[in-house]
Amino acid sequence: MKILFLSRLFYPHIGGIETHLEEISKRLITKGHKVTIVTTKHDESLSDSEIYNSIQENPALQGGDELNADMSSSLGKPRLLRRGGRHKKIVIRRFVQPEVKVYGILKTWLWFYKNISLIKESEIIHVHDVFIWYWPFRILFPKKKVYTTFHGRWGKYPIPLKDIIQKRIGARFSDGVMTIGEYINKYYGIRSDIVTYGAANRFRPKAGKDPKLVLYVGRLDRDIALSLIFEVFRQIKGYKKEFCGDGELKKEAYIYGKVHGFVNPEPFYQKAKYCFASGYLTIFEALAHKCLVFVAYANPLQKDYYLLTPFKNFIICSPNSQDLLTKFIYYSKHHAAAEKKIEAGYRWVKDQTWEKMVNNYYKLWGEIK
Repeated sequence: MKILFLSRLFYPHIGGIETHLEEISKRLITKGHKVTIVTTKHDESLSDSEIYNSIQENPALQGGDELNADMSSSLGKPRLLRRGGRHKKIVIRRFVQPEVKVYGILKTWLWFYKNISLIKESEIIHVHDVFIWYWPFRILFPKKKVYTTFHGRWGKYPIPLKDIIQKRIGARFSDGVMTIGEYINKYYGIRSDIVTYGAANRFRPKAGKDPKLVLYVGRLDRDIALSLIFEVFRQIKGYKKEFCGDGELKKEAYIYGKVHGFVNPEPFYQKAKYCFASGYLTIFEALAHKCLVFVAYANPLQKDYYLLTPFKNFIICSPNSQDLLTKFIYYSKHHAAAEKKIEAGYRWVKDQTWEKMVNNYYKLWGEIK
């Protein structure tokens, strides 16, 4: 089956949506599907077309998430697996999208019109957030099946009206909708066919974590309550603090600890006992590495982002830096309570695999695996 994904950003850009799309695509190609991803050229040095994450089919990968043991992290470099079987590949097509909004969307539509064979030849069109890219082609190809995954914007609050309108239009004219988080349905006023929260690779947590290492993984931006986490880090004494992330507050982060930028966080998860997280992917990965996870929120949307979830009992969540600090100190002194929460989160996240996520896509598409 030929599948066409549309996403504003993809490899080599780093982020939750990019990782989600990569992990899904890697598994789809092992099942015999042809995957093409259309995305923007966020860096002018990138090529217009690229073959990414080439692998060769291995029957052992068909039954579960063993793929994780062989594929590199989305934050690292792709590996070429040399095993018997038929060659598989992900095709990336890129275009330049001007920043001027009206001009940018017109240029986007023109690019798709010039490359309309991508749409014609695909059996499944699946959009990640940017349904506006597909508006004219929904009219041109009314019988072509198109689906949408909404990942949402959980940092900006109140949500801009144009974002709400665009998502409602996308949901109305999609043949099926998946939302990453129940909060999207609540705040955007849409009804999705499937609600999910993400997945994690099956990591092997290492013993001997450093009880004096505190980690933050995620964007270093104002809109995700990072100031609350900075305040906690400022008051924590006797701990090493490290950041895996980048953003507008990177310089301020240097005041509180070592900043590594956007790097593969796995080696840091393996060492750290405590992880302050922002975003579902970070939470899932931290739980999978047996970290005690802390999150902060600064508005009702962010609160629901974290608490309208099946993992709310496995994380420590607060809108108050002093409360977060108090809870951090409590768990740092009460090891049994900390281990109980860590183990509960680990048991839960072990079942949240990317293979299950692929099955959600099959369910949405109505396809037989």
